[in-house]
Amino acid sequence: MTTIEAQAEDLSHAALLSNVAVLYYKEGLTQSEISKRIGVSRASVVNYLRQARDTGIVDIRIEGSAFASTGLSRKLCQKFGLQDAYIAPSNCETVADQTRLVAQVSGMAMFDLLQPHDWLGVSWGGTVQLTANSFPNRPVADLSVCQILGSMSSPDLASAEDCTIQIARKTGARCYTLHAPALLSDEALAEKLRQEPVIAQQLDRFKNLTKVLFSIGSIDDDTLMVTSEMATKSELTQFRQRGAVGILCGRYISADGQQVDHDLNKRLIGIELDELRKVETRMFVANGDRKLDAVLAVLHGGYATHLVIDEASGKELLS
Repeated sequence: MTTIEAQAEDLSHAALLSNVAVLYYKEGLTQSEISKRIGVSRASVVNYLRQARDTGIVDIRIEGSAFASTGLSRKLCQKFGLQDAYIAPSNCETVADQTRLVAQVSGMAMFDLLQPHDWLGVSWGGTVQLTANSFPNRPVADLSVCQILGSMSSPDLASAEDCTIQIARKTGARCYTLHAPALLSDEALAEKLRQEPVIAQQLDRFKNLTKVLFSIGSIDDDTLMVTSEMATKSELTQFRQRGAVGILCGRYISADGQQVDHDLNKRLIGIELDELRKVETRMFVANGDRKLDAVLAVLHGGYATHLVIDEASGKELLS
């Protein structure tokens, strides 16, 4: 087959997928009716509809604001001084499935909040990664997306840059990654690196942020801080003894939301917690009762203006 013939075949297949999508989503025909009309099996119709979604021919959008219209949402806003709380149903069989559902809601909610000319800061973590994966493929005019925590990697996750890059790619935004490790071995080395012109310019961009997306890390022994080799289990024990209940943008916080004093803070390359609080819109994505103490610490510390959480955990926060 020649190149021209292959291109023609691809176009023909795309037209077929578009036709099936119109019949199903616009005309309201059933899959059986479509199979009879175009002369294929019902299984083929199911496959065509899946391909149409996977290739972006069909972009199914659910308004994120729909998840913020419940009584539970209003109670959480009232109790914690939030502008909005988005509630994901707690109907999944596994924790992993529940986390994915919360991330899907946060992707829709975060996208709905974005406006032309916004500067979005993106943190790192399992839930943030899933949020980036589920972000809508739809452009936002003149959007800039910034990585707010330095580079790190874990065997369980893509690199810290990936969350920022994915969201920027899907929204057609300018992408600003942070070209520095998240944690340095020496305080003096970290300070010298911050003063490097390229890094200083990237850190200075945090002043432009209008919105930020982040989650909270646990201080259990299997936390991302350990798997990414940013902390040892013995160091975690020390932080717990000093009152730490969670890890926010690489920094340990106590139950009242205050940063736990430690030399690690001076070796970290990323947004300062005081800078985080200054951002106008701050979306906090949380899931599961395993981290409820950490979730409460973020809320008590005033770091969030918007919350995304599963229904069961949201009820636990109220009680």
